[in-house]
Amino acid sequence: MKTLLFSSLLLFGALSFAQTNPCSKGDCQNGYGFYYNKETGDVYHGFYKNGAYNGVGYTQNAKNDYYWSQFKDGKANGFTVYDEGQGRTWGIFVNGVKTGDHVREIRKQGGIQRELITYENGTETSRKMYIPAEITEATCISGDCTNGYGIYYQNRTLISGKFEDGSFKAGEMVHIDTNTSDFFMPPVEESFQTPYFKYSITGTDNGTNEAAYMSIGAKANGEYVLLNLKQNLFAAALFKDNQMIERF
Repeated sequence: MKTLLFSSLLLFGALSFAQTNPCSKGDCQNGYGFYYNKETGDVYHGFYKNGAYNGVGYTQNAKNDYYWSQFKDGKANGFTVYDEGQGRTWGIFVNGVKTGDHVREIRKQGGIQRELITYENGTETSRKMYIPAEITEATCISGDCTNGYGIYYQNRTLISGKFEDGSFKAGEMVHIDTNTSDFFMPPVEESFQTPYFKYSITGTDNGTNEAAYMSIGAKANGEYVLLNLKQNLFAAALFKDNQMIERF
């Protein structure tokens, strides 16, 4: 189903960066818009309210730092996936300020490594590396998979995240056979009716499809933003119960 969502959105999604108007697509006041400032190199691909980034979106600056988040008044907010030049990282932002534990992916050939970085009001307070010695089925291969941060492996899925009483609370699930990863922090309640932010990546022969969207349970519900940088493809939509109801 995820592949079908990607395919339908990517069709006709290419953008040109030659426009003179920074808001080169959509509505950069209230709704979906694509913004590119040639002078600063800033890009925003996502939803707006009152002229500010509000809702699901992707922003990138001239240094190629990027943030996928549910923005609030122009700032990253809540569970966010980002890269500030040191590798893909996930963690919580409060009004643009890092807080709590953030986990950074360390890309090493032939190995799985993660770095846990803890922040207090935007100030880094500690760092710790997690390097599994070996991968064993249905095992916590690094860290604390009961109450803390750990890396768990089962059924060709690698779970890197925060755990509480043995339950997954936030982080990344890597599905090895399908070459996909999902990053999310599920809601605390168990009725699966509360929307939450989710970021997914899927590797393909023609670039990586990246998507951020609001989800209820396993279904896309609400704002949905997708890109494939290799193809210069950008798309956005609104979904209800995994069905696209409007595309931008």
